[in-house]
Amino acid sequence: MLTIQGLSYAYSDRFLFKNLSFHLNPGEVVKISGANGSGKTTLIKILTGILKNYEGKILLDESNNESLKNLSNEIFYMGHKNALKENLTVQENLQHDFRLINSDKKKLESYLEKLNLKEFLLTKISELSEGQKRKIILACCLASNSSIYLLDEPFINLDTESQEIIMEAIDSKILNGASIIFTSHDQNIKNSVELNLNDYKS
Repeated sequence: MLTIQGLSYAYSDRFLFKNLSFHLNPGEVVKISGANGSGKTTLIKILTGILKNYEGKILLDESNNESLKNLSNEIFYMGHKNALKENLTVQENLQHDFRLINSDKKKLESYLEKLNLKEFLLTKISELSEGQKRKIILACCLASNSSIYLLDEPFINLDTESQEIIMEAIDSKILNGASIIFTSHDQNIKNSVELNLNDYKS
């Protein structure tokens, strides 16, 4: 589904990584690891199309060279920051999140309940903990019907019970053919293949 060929990215005349290549098929998971500053978040941003000044190729289908950006409605991106509007309520944020256009509303309600968020729908984001904010974005992720999930540190600030709920839901997505690329310092997803950016410095 997704092929990365000879990907390199430089920042301030220094390459974060060089000649990175890998292939991601439906139902596969790749964990991006590496030291702080190795380019994990940068790589995720390149794959989402946020950063464009890279070298190499990103292909959806090696046979027709379709660009990743042409399938943006099939990609769910979760950044390191939650990107929630602090002055709006949980409900208002959900109403304005474009990633939920292609989502299952019943699933969203179910995950909001499982993650103990339903009672906070009318609460402003500024009044919530960092863990609760993270769970809002994860509920959106789990309700999405996307084919590719690009997740930057998805498990930060989560309690053990919430992590288990998220892991179980992600396993279900993978079994149904979704592909996932994620970064994490200390968490793993079942059957993931690790790609360490420290190995692509030169």
